[in-house]
Amino acid sequence: MADAWQVHGTDLEYRQVDLPEAAALARDRASITWLEVSPSEFAELGPLLNIHPQAIADAVHGADGPSGIAQRTKVERFPHCELVYLFRVTLNTDADLTLTAAPLILLPDCLIAVAHDRPTTKTELLPRWERNPQLLEYGVPALLYGFLDSIVDSYLDAVDSLSEAVDRMEDDLFDDTGRREVDPRAAQLRSFTARKSLVRLRRVTQPMREVVSGTMRRADAERPVVDPVLLPYFQDVYDHVLRVNDTVEGLRDLITTIYETRLALNDHTLNTVTRQLAAWAAIIAVPTAVTGFYGQNIPYPGFAAHSGFWTSTGIWIGVSVLLYVMFRRRHWL
Repeated sequence: MADAWQVHGTDLEYRQVDLPEAAALARDRASITWLEVSPSEFAELGPLLNIHPQAIADAVHGADGPSGIAQRTKVERFPHCELVYLFRVTLNTDADLTLTAAPLILLPDCLIAVAHDRPTTKTELLPRWERNPQLLEYGVPALLYGFLDSIVDSYLDAVDSLSEAVDRMEDDLFDDTGRREVDPRAAQLRSFTARKSLVRLRRVTQPMREVVSGTMRRADAERPVVDPVLLPYFQDVYDHVLRVNDTVEGLRDLITTIYETRLALNDHTLNTVTRQLAAWAAIIAVPTAVTGFYGQNIPYPGFAAHSGFWTSTGIWIGVSVLLYVMFRRRHWL
């Protein structure tokens, strides 16, 4: 069964239909229809609508594609239809990014969303259509706008979460209140995970500029043309895409800087510890040398007398204090 929404002016009529009925709705030029189907259902529905086999193959494959070959953000035109392959993104608390395929098939009077993870029309798209019911009068482009807007909103949520994660990394980098991560490998792992998520996010967001701008510029008599009334809405989506891309680039540079700064701080800490060990070794060497000298088995001034003991004690204490003061002034201790 497929979820179907039919546009009647500014109203939407929802019903569940079987695949032959869904194909009839998609071919009906008298109404605008939105269909949401699973990949297996679309594999059966596609041939009923004479959709190109390559479009069907691309749409039914997930984010990793067949044999592990990843899909990409793209728009491809086929006879009688157009494939818009996008990704929804989610970010968990560990800044690890998850991509979910969100392919969309555009027909002259129907849009078919292939839900790879969970149905999203009722939870994400329907509220957008209900907030702006007057846009539904413009048909397929209005439905396409709601779809693109929901996708880009998932990008905005992801970059906002990544920005917060990077801010926490910055705070931990120079935190002297005792909350600093004891295990540096955990901090490095967080940086690596965030950077990997940014790289994956950049791969799916960069082509979105061409997708949205191409939709606004498109002028084909056989395909939906964006009405001038809708252009500001598409322009808003385009601006959000630019913001996402700019933020991703900035965060990538910032994470690289954090990584390099952490390495520099580790080197600085190592040098500080090395200097301190060298300074204490020099201080400890003084009493060792003095007691070793006075431990000779040959006569020396103060040999076998209390004066020799106090002389040696005074020498190593005085020299040790002098070295300590010198190292402190040089900030070695």
